[in-house]
Amino acid sequence: MPMGCGMAVDANRVIAGGVLVFVETGVFRKFPEQKEKPLVIVGETGGFKKVKVTITTYDGAVIITRGEVELPDNAILVKAKELSFGK
Repeated sequence: MPMGCGMAVDANRVIAGGVLVFVETGVFRKFPEQKEKPLVIVGETGGFKKVKVTITTYDGAVIITRGEVELPDNAILVKAKELSFGK
């Protein structure tokens, strides 16, 4: 059956391409403030040494910072069980 609009697909892992932009925490805070309901993902990445990261999107780019960030009250927060950057 061909996949088209409106077809739901279950996935255990999604790999997506795009621009990843790593910024300092102070710079990161400005991005969620620009949106009415920003989606923000928090979680950990890394193997032996875990690193906390906070992620959002802005105009198609994925904006990432290390650590946790104070977020606006209108943010939609997603707590990821596992994050991976790369293969």
